[in-house]
Amino acid sequence: RSPMAALAFGASRLTPTPPSGRGVGTTRTTTCSTRRFSFPSGTRGCVVFASADDTHPSRKNEKPETNSMGNKGFVKGSGVLTMDQLLEVPIKRFKPTSEECPFCRDAPVKENGSKCLGICRNPQNVPGPLIFPHEMQEVTDAVRLQINALRENDEPRSHHGVQVMWEFSVESGNMERSRYFGMTSDMYHYDHFIGKSLKFFGPLVRNKGVTKFCDVSEMDDGRTMVKVEVADDVNKPTFWVFIMVKRSFGKYNRCWQSHRVVQTDASFHSEYLEFI
Repeated sequence: RSPMAALAFGASRLTPTPPSGRGVGTTRTTTCSTRRFSFPSGTRGCVVFASADDTHPSRKNEKPETNSMGNKGFVKGSGVLTMDQLLEVPIKRFKPTSEECPFCRDAPVKENGSKCLGICRNPQNVPGPLIFPHEMQEVTDAVRLQINALRENDEPRSHHGVQVMWEFSVESGNMERSRYFGMTSDMYHYDHFIGKSLKFFGPLVRNKGVTKFCDVSEMDDGRTMVKVEVADDVNKPTFWVFIMVKRSFGKYNRCWQSHRVVQTDASFHSEYLEFI
């Protein structure tokens, strides 16, 4: 038996290749490691051994983790784990705000067992508005202050003008439904109030100022109706009805506050007036 045949017979895996001349044999690329052999001059052909062992010199310097990166059940830092071991690995994630307040997440636990820092109570996380009701204000002053606040809605911070409207609203924070905007809606969530104010009070945002107070009159139920004309951001006249009440208790006792704010036509008529 020729040396070539004996070598092929004893190989665990053998992949013959076409003759490529005399001298040094060539290799064929396989999915595993390859070995190069030299045959004596005059011997034709070559063999390629496919090996799955990790003792090949090219694998000596590889990290064990790298070899298992594509395997199922690989966990960085732990290698390949069984399914039972995978179930024991804790999942690290941030909890949603419904489970954990983002402001208090990293705070130390106090003696009462709570980590609350108190700042999560305000959804906007901002202080009160710079403009607010005061007993020295007349009813027209209270209306003008609200309109001017919406004129500079984003000064000194985003939606500060809407926050002024919220502070002047007598029903802000109430659980009951309200017709503050004319249509029935809730007044409990300040976040909701921002969206509805930007929708219903759109012409007042960046307005050019109060053109004139058309009428101030007391209604049959004791409330005060203020009719006002306001130029919007393109100097187009818009017409509004503010129904105001003087607070008789609480933080703003004896202060004028808004009960209803509704946009009307030039005759100060609105489909909502009979309901509010």
